[in-house]
Amino acid sequence: MEISKEEQHELNKKGVEAMTRIATSLEGINDWVYSLDTASWSERIEWYLNEFYQLAKAKTIGSSDRPKKEYEEEETGDNSSL
Repeated sequence: MEISKEEQHELNKKGVEAMTRIATSLEGINDWVYSLDTASWSERIEWYLNEFYQLAKAKTIGSSDRPKKEYEEEETGDNSSL
């Protein structure tokens, strides 16, 4: 199946429009990232990374010193209800 020059031109035009929209979206994301207040986020990210580290360490080494959440209940391994 061969595409006519007119159809090829239309496809190229649509491709350029799509790439322009993508570029505009990426520019908006880029501007948003550069406008972030990294000083205020730094402390928050540090806290989350520490929490992740403590949880990972507790799973591999022992238990954590923080209270358990409702969704973190330990599995008994008993699947008799299935």
